[in-house]
Amino acid sequence: MKDQLKADGVLHDHCYGMQALEEDVPICSLGVMSGDGGQNKPDAMMCTGKYKDDISGQVLVDILVQAARKTELDYFASKGVWIKRPRSEARDMTGKGPISVRWVDVNKGDDIHPKYRSRLVARQLKAHDKSGESYFSPAPPLEALRTVVSLAFTAVGDWEPNHDPNSPQRTQVSTLDISRAYFNAMKDADDVTFVDLPPEDSDHQNMCARLLRHMYGTRGAADGWQEEYSTTLVALGFAQGTSSACVFAHKTRQLFCSVHGDDFTTVGPCDELTWFEGEMQKRYELTLGARLGPGRDDAQEVTVLNRVLRWTPQGIEYEADPRQAEKLVAECGLTGSNSVATPGVKESSSQVSEDTALEERLQTPYRSTAARANYLAADRPDIQYSAKEICRWMSSPTTASANALKRLVRYLVGLPRLVLAYPRQRVEAIDVYVDTDWAGCPRTRRSTSGGCLMMGGHLLKSWSSTQAGVALSSGEAEFNGVIKGAGIGLGYQSLLNDLGLSLPLRVWTDSSAAIGICSRQGLGKLRHLDTHLLWIQQAVRSRRVDLRKISGEANPADLYTKHLASREKLATMVRLCGCRYLGGRSEAAPSMRTTTTGKTTIAEANAIHDDHNNNDDGHVHEDERVCMPHLEHDAATLDRLYPSVSMPQPAYVDDEEQWQTWDHLEARGNAIIKGIQDRMTETGRKRCDTNTAR
Repeated sequence: MKDQLKADGVLHDHCYGMQALEEDVPICSLGVMSGDGGQNKPDAMMCTGKYKDDISGQVLVDILVQAARKTELDYFASKGVWIKRPRSEARDMTGKGPISVRWVDVNKGDDIHPKYRSRLVARQLKAHDKSGESYFSPAPPLEALRTVVSLAFTAVGDWEPNHDPNSPQRTQVSTLDISRAYFNAMKDADDVTFVDLPPEDSDHQNMCARLLRHMYGTRGAADGWQEEYSTTLVALGFAQGTSSACVFAHKTRQLFCSVHGDDFTTVGPCDELTWFEGEMQKRYELTLGARLGPGRDDAQEVTVLNRVLRWTPQGIEYEADPRQAEKLVAECGLTGSNSVATPGVKESSSQVSEDTALEERLQTPYRSTAARANYLAADRPDIQYSAKEICRWMSSPTTASANALKRLVRYLVGLPRLVLAYPRQRVEAIDVYVDTDWAGCPRTRRSTSGGCLMMGGHLLKSWSSTQAGVALSSGEAEFNGVIKGAGIGLGYQSLLNDLGLSLPLRVWTDSSAAIGICSRQGLGKLRHLDTHLLWIQQAVRSRRVDLRKISGEANPADLYTKHLASREKLATMVRLCGCRYLGGRSEAAPSMRTTTTGKTTIAEANAIHDDHNNNDDGHVHEDERVCMPHLEHDAATLDRLYPSVSMPQPAYVDDEEQWQTWDHLEARGNAIIKGIQDRMTETGRKRCDTNTAR
């Protein structure tokens, strides 16, 4: 018992009684964690400081890192990643020595449930690469994952989810992770690459390794793996996306899949998912995650890309990684501080004129924390505008921007959790809401474009961005906002087409001036716009974009363009976007690591003095009277109350059919796209044959 208590870190030599756990000894250092029943000597499980987490800087347990590295080298041997060759051969064949390597050690779990991963990575850095070859490998947008999740409760076209808990055809969400994904992709025979052997290999001084398969850190690894799995999925009957090469749809089996690196997230019938997972297991070594679904034995909560997905009788809840908000609070030293009602307030003219540069010792911690806030904002619509404004001053932080960051974190203290609710629905269109705050920045007089993309009541994408130029009128600023929203809507429409789903696009704006510009021909009296923006006029005329007017009070895009004045207004806009606040903490989410790291935080760089105390109780009052029109009315009523913008046909076009075929350049482009789609349907995504291209 005494030895076990020492292994647990609560009993120490030369001390009386049981002590608190040491900060540099995580609970993963228990002997029982290694599967030996606690029989290891305590000293063997201690942290010497030799190994650290490459992401967080956390001190890692020596023996667990060594075990993880051995596991990695065993994979190299079992997969036949390389063959050992004399070091002189590398210089003879390539004219230079082998590429150096390094270990990347990470604890992907937490202190309670450790998950050590070690990767041997080649350092074929782009900075030293003179070949001119591309490092590109496609990655899906975040809305691809949200769409797959949304389809579990969204009926669209011929797709109808099944929520019968006893049916073998019940809809589920499957997650699987390919182990050492890059090792599954063979290298081209004419692509000769040599790398150093790690110090753990006894031959590392005299020998090097010639790669037979792709290795992490080499130039073509990511693209090689993407080509490997896309070819496999196409062979299984999936159709690969054109606008996003990382989304796949199987029409006959009704499977929709999004691939992010080596993580596959798929929605579809239970028995078809079983078939898919079985086929993937035949080809790759993988880890199957729990399936989310309505069945008695189905999981009710899982994590995907560190996001938390929760199945409820009403629908799926999508939540950001809670550790990000917790880390923001800890880094700023605001744990237990008073909360504030809103994530930001607009600067006054006196604050702008009296602002000063932030002290140099605080600038690096500020950038680190601002980047984390920006990452969290992708899944937190309520802080998206505030995070965007904070990140605008990362190159030259000021005292005002530091105070804005502190206020954002104080807001998260009171409301750390916000979920995107995806209830059961049937949809007939994609709805994009846009808004603009003209000259909202008191420093640069630039405007902010914001908006959100909804599929029914499901929020799939939102944005808040500062316009590049200075708009001379509110109409011009609003027109730029419509341009951005329509472009995003058309892009998402293409993503849905990749999944075999087709929906029309509606764009909503509260600006009559922007509608006037979009419904005319040419610039008119405007002289401050680029003519390439006028594509929107043709899109509205040809009905590719259905432009409609909405009142400002019911426009959820207001959330993304300015600091809202009250908690009540904020809560109303959040509810319009299909989101709601929660208390407590998700059970499926990993715990935040409590060990110290080598990174300097704002709290460590400077003691924080805050005079802004707010006794707001965090209660959210919702105004049930405000609702977005596409959710409140049926199609006929919607067309009557909110008619589409009508445009006259140009004088040189006799009828609508002639207008559709007038643009020969567009027709030629569509023919090229059709050819690409046909080739991808047969073979999957392949690198371009340069000889054929010439």
